[in-house]
Amino acid sequence: MTFEALTTIVVLAVIVEFTTEIVKSIFPSVRSRYSRIIAVLLGMILCVSTQNGLLGIFGISSPIPLLDYLLTGIIISRGSNIFHDLVTKLKLS
Repeated sequence: MTFEALTTIVVLAVIVEFTTEIVKSIFPSVRSRYSRIIAVLLGMILCVSTQNGLLGIFGISSPIPLLDYLLTGIIISRGSNIFHDLVTKLKLS
């Protein structure tokens, strides 16, 4: 696991978090109903387009890399805080 790869994932999580907040401020009706969906879609799009995935970072090979990117997109859609908690838990184990 490299520090640079994890930093990239954290940066993507922050980008998703800020972008979702911007979309919610532009479209107030999105705030309650669709904000999670928008965050998940943004996270998936970013991870697929940049080809960044957590499984690959941790050395877990997948015959379907797209699955790794989509799962990572879901995780980073929860924002940078959830990723920080995940890394902390992994360090403890």
